[in-house]
Amino acid sequence: MISASNLTKKFDHRGIAGLHNVNLEVSKGKILALLGPNGSGKSTLLNILSGKLLPDSGSVEGQAQLVNFTHSEDFNVLKFLISRVTNDIENEKKIQLARDMANVFEFTFQLRQNLFELSAGQKQKIFLAAELINHPETILLDEPFTHLDPFTRKNILNDLFNYIRQREITVLWVTHEINEALKFADLVAVMNFGKIEQLATPKDITFNPSSFFVAQFLGYRNFVAVKRENNVWMTPWGPWENYAYHDKSEAILIIPSHAWKKDFLFSVEVKEVHVQHLLWEYSVQFQNRIYQVHLPSYSEPLAISPVWDNCFLVPL
Repeated sequence: MISASNLTKKFDHRGIAGLHNVNLEVSKGKILALLGPNGSGKSTLLNILSGKLLPDSGSVEGQAQLVNFTHSEDFNVLKFLISRVTNDIENEKKIQLARDMANVFEFTFQLRQNLFELSAGQKQKIFLAAELINHPETILLDEPFTHLDPFTRKNILNDLFNYIRQREITVLWVTHEINEALKFADLVAVMNFGKIEQLATPKDITFNPSSFFVAQFLGYRNFVAVKRENNVWMTPWGPWENYAYHDKSEAILIIPSHAWKKDFLFSVEVKEVHVQHLLWEYSVQFQNRIYQVHLPSYSEPLAISPVWDNCFLVPL
């Protein structure tokens, strides 16, 4: 487990950058993904949790190592992994540890090769194995795979998180890949201006974003300001009987791009249309607003309305 209490770090007199009273707790064996725009404080938080950077105030409980993916490439793979074992054990056991990690991350055939001879993806696997070979309790990952192609990254992440869950390693993971965070993490935190805007499970943060910023950062693009009248929310498509936030009078209606159905009552003007994998992506105009729409088939002219079961509200 690792936790942080009221962490603050300022890098300039204005206090814009850094962290502002960040509180966080990650239980043993859980994976927390940190999302947020550049400069939101993700890397600063990891540097403080690892002890690389001291906070201005606040405290940290638990120890964590920040995974380092830059190493000398003068070794062959086996010697490199053996050199990373810190336990005082016999050399034969160190060799076996190295072979075990090679089996886990599928680079057994590269054990006798030199590191400089390998591809970027192969080296990432080996550097990752080197960080895990001593069975740490907690690791910190700061966007380690961004330069890899999606196929290689997907394979590495599958192997990595399967191993992590088997070993019950606690992980804090900075990433910009939202779908990967939602797939592999137990908890997701969205940061902005040095604060955690929302910390929740992947399901809750996806379907119950706590603010307009979180919803926008998660990729939603269709937003409509709505008001509650006579216990229903008034929308451009008529009244919506949704009892969420019954104590509020105003909210933002979020319509996911896939949450549309064909409906002859509400004609829209098609501005753009592009084919995507198994979907058609439309940009349409309705009542002077532009909406993003994904549909499984092509149709023009087009008449659509929201699928209310897939829509949700953010209170104002």
